[in-house]
Amino acid sequence: MKQGLIGRLLAVALLGATIAACTRSAGTATTTTSPTTTVGEPPRTTVPWKPGAAMKAWDKFVKQFVTVDVSGISKSDCGVYAMIITDGSLTFYMWNGVRWMDISADLGDGKGAMPLKVYTHDFTNDGALDFFVTYGDNREKGGPVYGAFFAFPWSGENQCTWNWVDIDNGQTIAKTIDRPDVDQRNGVVYANGFAHGYGTYGKIDYLPSTSSFVFTQVFKK
Repeated sequence: MKQGLIGRLLAVALLGATIAACTRSAGTATTTTSPTTTVGEPPRTTVPWKPGAAMKAWDKFVKQFVTVDVSGISKSDCGVYAMIITDGSLTFYMWNGVRWMDISADLGDGKGAMPLKVYTHDFTNDGALDFFVTYGDNREKGGPVYGAFFAFPWSGENQCTWNWVDIDNGQTIAKTIDRPDVDQRNGVVYANGFAHGYGTYGKIDYLPSTSSFVFTQVFKK
């Protein structure tokens, strides 16, 4: 009799323990979550690009816009880039191997409000095409058209970082020059500047040692 009672009590205890274990297991399962993956922009430089694909896609891409001017395509070890000017807007794009991505945030605060034209040339003589953009923001106030160089340096940790490049006109250092005259065929930008303390006229050349453009006198006014 006692042995039968003890057996039934052990069975009840074992059943209770089994139920408790299952309950804890079920509770654990309901509180466990799977990792969440956030889908954002495709990587900039990890997708290989095929020769000709960027150009073909670019020709199709620009047809979506009413353009004022379209740049050439800059291809180098730092990637594939291009610009579009629409009415009152300058946009900057990168080819990621699949599509053209808008990376206009890279333009920063250096761009003007009324872009007129973008010239594409290897202004820094490093084998990669750069951009020179002209603006007409000041014309309504009687001011001149001005321009700015957008390029990346030859070397260093920021060698693939696009920026508006410093320009030394012989008297001051700024990001823009007034009244630029662009020889598009030869990729030379002419402007007013200073030599030996006097105002004169010359060309703007890139100086790798300072990662900036400097004024070189051509002839006096």
